[in-house]
Amino acid sequence: MTQKLNDCIAIVNTYFKNFNNFLELENFRSFLLLTLTSQSSTNILAQFGLGGDKDIINLPYDPDIKIYYQKINLMSSGSLIIYVKSEPITKDFLLNKEDEKIKKNLSANEMSLAFRGKEKFLFPQVSDCSNINEHKLTVEIDDLFHTFQSFISYTQPHIVFVIDADKESNPDLIFTFNMMPQLPKKLDEDILKVDVFLDYEHKTKNITYIKRESNYKIEFLKDIKDISHAELYNSSFSLVLHIKSMKKPF
Repeated sequence: MTQKLNDCIAIVNTYFKNFNNFLELENFRSFLLLTLTSQSSTNILAQFGLGGDKDIINLPYDPDIKIYYQKINLMSSGSLIIYVKSEPITKDFLLNKEDEKIKKNLSANEMSLAFRGKEKFLFPQVSDCSNINEHKLTVEIDDLFHTFQSFISYTQPHIVFVIDADKESNPDLIFTFNMMPQLPKKLDEDILKVDVFLDYEHKTKNITYIKRESNYKIEFLKDIKDISHAELYNSSFSLVLHIKSMKKPF
């Protein structure tokens, strides 16, 4: 292994040094888009085993620590929690997708692309207790990509996570989860593999979607506007989620 590759791996490891099974998103809109993107059968949450009635969209809320969250049970005994800190957006248990509390977080195009027509939102109040006993996931790099086009075209992710650099001179860490089963090196170890790209150009700053056309041309979008049926047929889209922190919410 070259020194350059060793240096890249060391940089990635610094981003995950405080990882403890929790990923905090920036705002409720990001969390909602994550949940809606997870309705697709090939997306990351479905691969992780999060399923259910496709006409019911669950937005679990923990009233004790005031977070909306998705719990992703991994193939091993560990779990990943993706959450956003928020006051409850409603006191209702059930909301129609046309409710203003939902619509104000989505553009018209996002509404038309996300829903087939029958969906409703459920707001169960529940506290996750699986992470009370410390059972830490170990993050390891599977593939490190050298160009952004290679990363997007090869992995073809539905969801891309970004840890923004604290300095302009440092790279943003762009990653996806690799869902191939991993055998732990130790009996008490759970390994979470990631595919990564170090973005020194900060390509995804203020970006919500990445569009990949059939000729592998990449376009960065702040919003999805006026997408034609031809574009949907000849293109694929990745949702970009910027990580606010890896802190525990309690």
